Amino acid sequence: MLDQAQIRQYNEQGYLILKGAITDDEITRLERGVANNPPLDGTLDPNAPIYPAPGRYTLASQSARDPDLAFIIEHPDIVGAVREILEDDPVLTAYVIYDRTPEGAGLPPHHDYKRWRPVGSSMHWLFTIVPFCDFDEMTGPLYIAPGSHRTERVHDGETPCLEVGPAIRPKPEDFIDPGLKRGDLLLMNMHLWHRAEPNRSDKHRLGLFNKYAAASFPPATGYYLYHDDVAEALSEEGRKLIAVHSKRDITTTRSVLVREKEETEVFFLETTNGLYLPGGLTKDERAIPDWDLGNHIAPCQQHLREQVSIEVPWLSYIGDFEEEDGLCRTYGYTFNDNGFPVAYNGVWLSLSQISKEQLSLGWELEAVERWLDPKFIRGKGLSQAASRVDQFAY
Repeated sequence: MLDQAQIRQYNEQGYLILKGAITDDEITRLERGVANNPPLDGTLDPNAPIYPAPGRYTLASQSARDPDLAFIIEHPDIVGAVREILEDDPVLTAYVIYDRTPEGAGLPPHHDYKRWRPVGSSMHWLFTIVPFCDFDEMTGPLYIAPGSHRTERVHDGETPCLEVGPAIRPKPEDFIDPGLKRGDLLLMNMHLWHRAEPNRSDKHRLGLFNKYAAASFPPATGYYLYHDDVAEALSEEGRKLIAVHSKRDITTTRSVLVREKEETEVFFLETTNGLYLPGGLTKDERAIPDWDLGNHIAPCQQHLREQVSIEVPWLSYIGDFEEEDGLCRTYGYTFNDNGFPVAYNGVWLSLSQISKEQLSLGWELEAVERWLDPKFIRGKGLSQAASRVDQFAY
């Protein structure tokens, strides 16, 4: 689908535009879906304006279950291009349609690799941006800074997770207006800097801003959890694009702690019911107001402080497993040799010492195996509170 020149431009410049990739009939169908799913949920910010006052809004949560919105998730031209650029099976990490209402403010320069967000903490993902109107001087151009993605910032570290250096802010003159028109498809690297102008027109500035990650690069915080209805709105093949979906809520969070001795060892708490991974009940952290819930690192770290007396600087997502009537969002952490060698409030067991009969929940070994599987390339996830200080400091 894409030729080598297009892929080379994306890799070197951090973006690629496919003109008129989405037909007018398809945009009209999306507009019908938006009309049936107005952004009335608001955000987690209690001071956010009420739609349609001047502002920037997203669709109601889980609205992708509407067939008039769901079809774009598996659009063959979008998915095909994403697969070629990512060189992996794509996974939808965010379904977002922005509505910048008349007089809605713009956005300052920023990039969207964010270690606290389900939609931003994968180590390999991109935007698929489709304007529903021309992004002109009145509605507000989307400016991009070609080459500002600076992939040399990403490198191996001492842990199984990749390290990312602080972002390098481009100069104001580095930004260009790519001239996006209704139905264009902009493919944009996760690290590329961009900004948006205010909407000075008397009409709504709508656009699709979906995000896809490579399947081998799960978000460090964990995926946004879609309802089963969203997956069921897709074809059988399209459902493969939804990494996690359920009718259950995430109610608990636990951590797989690993250290390398003569054999790989895993930490467990011991109870009368068997071996437990540290953790317990979870709740949503709301230090940074936004709609994309799914980061349960803060309560997981709190359980580790209380149960194991350790402070882990980061965690990285492993998977979601059934626990009682909900899901358990499970994270991993691998120890280095820099900690002080004191006793822990639990037991370290080598993999050969663990039997399934000892385990309280039954899926613990599956989580450990997934954490140790080298096919997954992970980043370091942070709590919202830590990221408010400096998301690159840990």
